[in-house]
Amino acid sequence: MSHQTSITLAGALGAAAMFIGAAPALAHTIVGNRVFPATLTFDDPGVNDELALPAFAYMTGANPDGTTGPISYTLGWEYAKTITAELGVSIGSQGFTWQRNPQASGWADIETQLKYVFYQNPEHEFIFAGAIDVTWANTGSPQGSSLPSDPFSTVTPKLYVGKGFGDVPADWLRPVAVTGEVDFNFPTTTINADGSLNPNTLTYGATLQYSLLYMNSYVQELPDFFKRLIPAFEVIVTTPVANIGPNVPGSFSPSDTTGVYGPSVYYIGQYFELGIMAQIPINEASGKRVGALAVLDFFLDDIFPDSIGKPLFGPAQARSARY
Repeated sequence: MSHQTSITLAGALGAAAMFIGAAPALAHTIVGNRVFPATLTFDDPGVNDELALPAFAYMTGANPDGTTGPISYTLGWEYAKTITAELGVSIGSQGFTWQRNPQASGWADIETQLKYVFYQNPEHEFIFAGAIDVTWANTGSPQGSSLPSDPFSTVTPKLYVGKGFGDVPADWLRPVAVTGEVDFNFPTTTINADGSLNPNTLTYGATLQYSLLYMNSYVQELPDFFKRLIPAFEVIVTTPVANIGPNVPGSFSPSDTTGVYGPSVYYIGQYFELGIMAQIPINEASGKRVGALAVLDFFLDDIFPDSIGKPLFGPAQARSARY
């Protein structure tokens, strides 16, 4: 499920809803010597056995007149399971949102995903994967609640890529890695009962990572406080591309591109990951102030390698990273 890719909040948040109060999809991936952390803005490119609980998000929205809009706090979750070393499924939810200004609360719909790793090259720390994600209608709060879930399902094909720079000769560059994701969202209902439209949207994002974990293991030894950290910079945006409604006076434009960016840092333990990010809105349609994302992610493949942490069929994926 993506970080932040499929919750609709009420009121003036409009198109920014898929960023505000959203809980990310999470996992960590190892390709050769590279650990790709479970980033907070979108999913990483691999398949794993993991449990993200909780995934926290905070954001303040803006009203079109410049005043402060809804203030949202969200707790989400996700469970990921490998079927084979290259094929995995996950189930989760953006979770429960508490909203102030105005007061509201509600559960988001359930989200499932089937992901397949098409290609990976351990020597060059490269991985490419794809997925089909479905957010299921009416599996969250009912329509009569103060913050109802979406009454329509959304089908989202996704593509992922990750590349570590451990194969370059310059030592200072070897800890660098990049990841990216592109999604195309298809709501199953085009026109709502009130006549409003559900647009098709293109979501795209990237991360730039500098792994002190990698540096400590393969370049030079670092002090204990730093050697398990992966600082990063992340960005994710969404652009409506089809089925866009008309402009409504007093509201943000339904054709606005919305998104967030900001610095993040991840602590990679033997059995868990802890991550935190400052999410900065790219415009007022995306939010009014700097928000926050955080996650605690448990590595079930490391905690229970001989039971629930291994693929249902075939051997586990080979891992050569030292961490």
